[in-house]
Amino acid sequence: MTGEALFRVRDLEFSYGAGRGAGRGAGRGAGRGAAALSIEALDIGAKERVALVGPNGSGKTSLLKLLNALAVPRSGEILFEGEPASRSASLRRRSVYLHQHPFLFAATVAYNVGFGCARLGLSRAAREERVAAALARVGLAGFGRRRHRALSGGEAQRVALARALATGADVFLLDEPTASADTVSARLIVKVLEEEAARGATILIATHEKSLVEGFAARIIRLEGGRLADDSGAHA
Repeated sequence: MTGEALFRVRDLEFSYGAGRGAGRGAGRGAGRGAAALSIEALDIGAKERVALVGPNGSGKTSLLKLLNALAVPRSGEILFEGEPASRSASLRRRSVYLHQHPFLFAATVAYNVGFGCARLGLSRAAREERVAAALARVGLAGFGRRRHRALSGGEAQRVALARALATGADVFLLDEPTASADTVSARLIVKVLEEEAARGATILIATHEKSLVEGFAARIIRLEGGRLADDSGAHA
């Protein structure tokens, strides 16, 4: 781990459809009431580049959503900057979660990208500037007026990433960001993530992509059956 601990996980237990841990769509491969995660201790440092690996149903998606407070553990705690993640205004302001199959509004690309920064109190001109800059970074300059239904899978994933960039987030929690992307889109997504990492962002990626694990991640955490099976530290 590099830098100070940003996330601290202690004695975490999470199950589907069981009490306060029930989260909507928290992951795949587990039935109602099945144990999804059991993690005694895990720290994620600021500015780390982490790959979460493991088979489907091992808990990767669940962990990402728990870290982003989109699901609530049955027991244990998740802290962000020393504060419970579920009550952290800093977490809400600084972090974004990108689903493997991103949700886009039935609207234009510009609307979808601008939606993420609407709460920042920016002027219309400032929002439009952010939208244009974010779209340019993901290789979609000029796509602002295009409708969501006209996008390919890879383009939709890049729009979702542009929406995250427009918010100014510096903590990225990504679930299989290149799985549904074509080769061009996948390369652009990785390029943007490398740029964000160079700027000091903290990036956690659940992935099966060997290129992301070996070429991007500096730390590899393997989950099996909802438990930590391996934590490589720095990846050589």
